[in-house]
Amino acid sequence: MWHNIRNHIVVPPMANFALRKGNNLVKPKHLQYYTAYAVGGAGLIIVEACSVVEAPDILSVYDDSCIPGMSSLAEAISTSGAVPLVQLLDEGIFGSGRIAIEKLSKEELLSRKNLFLKAAVRCMKAGFAGIELHAAHGFFLNRILENNWRTDEYGGVFENRVRLLKELIAEIKEACGENFIVSVRFGNPNYNELVNTAMIVEQAGGDLLDVSTGCSEYGEIPKDFEFDSKIYAASLVKKVAHIPVICVGNITTGQQAETILERSYADMTAIGRGHLCDSDWGNKAIAGIMPILCKNCRTCMWYIDNKKCPVNKRK
Repeated sequence: MWHNIRNHIVVPPMANFALRKGNNLVKPKHLQYYTAYAVGGAGLIIVEACSVVEAPDILSVYDDSCIPGMSSLAEAISTSGAVPLVQLLDEGIFGSGRIAIEKLSKEELLSRKNLFLKAAVRCMKAGFAGIELHAAHGFFLNRILENNWRTDEYGGVFENRVRLLKELIAEIKEACGENFIVSVRFGNPNYNELVNTAMIVEQAGGDLLDVSTGCSEYGEIPKDFEFDSKIYAASLVKKVAHIPVICVGNITTGQQAETILERSYADMTAIGRGHLCDSDWGNKAIAGIMPILCKNCRTCMWYIDNKKCPVNKRK
């Protein structure tokens, strides 16, 4: 799997909110943006979080009717040289008032797990190389890992809280095959649980460890660590992992990415805003050319309306 990815550059899952209006299917603009990232040199592209339940104004894979559009997207990315994954999340349960995990019956909990499994199978049928489970940023799977006081075998102590994720990885592998990539994006301010989660993902058959934040930000990091706290968290995971680790967090130049790799903080670097500002970020970084840099607006204008992004005025 690792050798099929042409380089260490990742486009992380990022939604273009301007494209969310209308319906939850792939649009021509999606094909345009993701093709540009692939042509621009990225090795791995993780398509923005797609809902495993029907959700308005967000890409979804809740039903077989979603497959044709997703298939076009997978083909556009792969034929341009990048490996395509889809990030999956349960938008329904997150968007309905943050339902407490404890209020779900065991049957409901397992039913929601099955939604992820069915969505993964659809992504496989659409031609994607794999999926990423969104267990970060306070979403459903993340809350199960961190904020879960159930009294059955799926809650309470860490070993129980990680059980559903472990089962889900194994079930996706069984249904989609060993060559189908399963990545997990996760984070946890408890560094001990963070590292243990990584080891359990690996033991369950996971292929990629995509380290971000959990339900809250990370605490103190060493004063001499010059990168983002998320990258420090990734470096802790990297020390114990035998599968590739992806890091993310304010990486803007190729030299920064190269330094992270040289110091073995991670195996792959995810470049978010850099790709939003310059879809050729990968090719330029590899060639030693400075890409168009993000201006780090306090409110990201690209997410509101990419036409209002200041970098568009400099192109």
